[in-house]
Amino acid sequence: MKLGHRLSQLEGMLKQRYSIIWDCCCDHGFLGMSLLQNKLADKVVFVDVLVPQMAQLERKLKQRFPADKFDWEVLCQDLQEVTVPEADSQLFIIAGVGADSAIRFVDSLCASRPGAKFDLLVCSVHGSYSVREALSRHGFRLKDERIILENNRFYEGIYVSQTADTNIMNTGAAMWDWLNPEHREYAHRLSGHYSKKAKTDPTKFQSISVDYKRLFNAINPDIVHQSGSSKHD
Repeated sequence: MKLGHRLSQLEGMLKQRYSIIWDCCCDHGFLGMSLLQNKLADKVVFVDVLVPQMAQLERKLKQRFPADKFDWEVLCQDLQEVTVPEADSQLFIIAGVGADSAIRFVDSLCASRPGAKFDLLVCSVHGSYSVREALSRHGFRLKDERIILENNRFYEGIYVSQTADTNIMNTGAAMWDWLNPEHREYAHRLSGHYSKKAKTDPTKFQSISVDYKRLFNAINPDIVHQSGSSKHD
């Protein structure tokens, strides 16, 4: 199955095979179907609230992934209604939603079965700083992170586990490659975006702006002197 650049980058971040992978907010289910095809999990569960898309997805799954060869399930429901089951290993993928929704979903999963162990791969449409704060608050640590550019929009793929060794940095750390012009462009956009946000709502955004400026100043002071536009909040 051929994936777009963002989804193929997310799949490429996975470092192990899982008992269950949950493709959450899956829409057309392209990523989950690729995971099934590439046998990255014993079972893939597709979750979304969109009734027509999920009905169509179930028909496609029955055609392409027969039940005698593949284990999958389609759940047409809100992810906040899902209780984390017991499993040897499981991964929840939360992609294609805003930061506020991603955080609500992470909060809900952690509250559904306190103490349950699972990994997360999160790629919100914007607001990765606040997503990272929430992941740290729940005790997750970093397995991998990646800056992804698709259709002139930047994303951050954040792959975490409760058993990983590396602390999560709110501004990102390992994902930055300052020799990559795309990463420098992303830094320009973030710096300009949060500088503007801090002027309109300093209580909420000033500390975020300062954190990014501190990171970028350490690498390239020119970044914080240029403004840009972005939809990352």
